[in-house]
Amino acid sequence: MSGKDDDLFTDPDESLFADAMQQVQPLEKKSKITSSTAPVRKKVRKDIHQQISHPAYHEPAQRKSSLQEEGSPWVLRANGIAPGILKKISCGQIPVNQSIDLHGMTRDQAISSLEQTLQSSLQASDRVLRIIHGRGLHSPDGRPVLKNSVYQWLKAGSMSGYILAVTPAPNTAGGSCLVLLRRDKHK
Repeated sequence: MSGKDDDLFTDPDESLFADAMQQVQPLEKKSKITSSTAPVRKKVRKDIHQQISHPAYHEPAQRKSSLQEEGSPWVLRANGIAPGILKKISCGQIPVNQSIDLHGMTRDQAISSLEQTLQSSLQASDRVLRIIHGRGLHSPDGRPVLKNSVYQWLKAGSMSGYILAVTPAPNTAGGSCLVLLRRDKHK
């Protein structure tokens, strides 16, 4: 067979590959990737996984509140939550899972008790919490101290990142509110 016949049986891709590979130089031994780097990569992944799965990673301080007032200081709604969700909560379409009564407590006692109840509600994957704070009829100067403190804490307190919406409970004349809680996606 002549050289011309050999060209007929040669794959054009192979000749292109051979031409491209002629200028390839082997790597120096120092710059080669070895299997000794694999454990480092696994250790970094393990450290990151431990950090994410650590309970402190999901602490309330890690979450930022996005609650905004909805025309009234007693109605709060997080970004991305449809306005209709407030109606669903008020109408009872989303059932109340837990209630807390703060009557007779000082501001500090009420916030501490509320924080504990909110934490237990989140652990139980509750969706709606009823907070009975009263209307403030017996407060000094006739201003509702406890009601104001509760709403301020819900809006900007340590657990505000877990709250999606707050609306006055129906038929309570403003003496209690319903809180829509964020679902924990890690459970």
